[in-house]
Amino acid sequence: MALAPLACILFMLLYAIAASQDPEYTFLENYLSDLGVGPGAWAFNSALVISGAMLSLFAVFGLSAALPAGSVSRAGGALLALAGVFLVNVGIFTEDAGDTHLVLSYAFFITVFASFGVLTLAMHRDRRLGPVPLYVTGGLFLSGLVIILLFGADPFTETLAVLMVMGWGVVVPGAILMESGG
Repeated sequence: MALAPLACILFMLLYAIAASQDPEYTFLENYLSDLGVGPGAWAFNSALVISGAMLSLFAVFGLSAALPAGSVSRAGGALLALAGVFLVNVGIFTEDAGDTHLVLSYAFFITVFASFGVLTLAMHRDRRLGPVPLYVTGGLFLSGLVIILLFGADPFTETLAVLMVMGWGVVVPGAILMESGG
């Protein structure tokens, strides 16, 4: 299912548009969400809403079909779908919403990396996707923990975490497509 890779491409395109329209934005020095209240806010917030919706759809329809039946797989998919819902809301409740935006942003990152932890267990139990998705998902789970717990939230770690999630959004769906033969 190509939803997740398309979400990554769309996010990058709309992010680039938003960043190009905001002369105050500096890569790795500003939080990504700063773009959500700047001149290109329409592009950045659209990227979050659309990508979050696509992530949720992928979790429900693409990922669930590729993983073994069971509670661990369902929990991992549900957490990933919830992360998508949080991402949609980050795009709706911008930095202008104050603490609501902050809580939703943290909820997205915590939930997406928690889903990686649970999905690692599901992929470990059923290896039909092969070793790459298992190792990528597990590695990103551990890396996410290190970033969130040890380094906290700053523009660099936020950007790194987003890039990690986007990398996952290409590798794992690619493995699913290869496994399904299409």
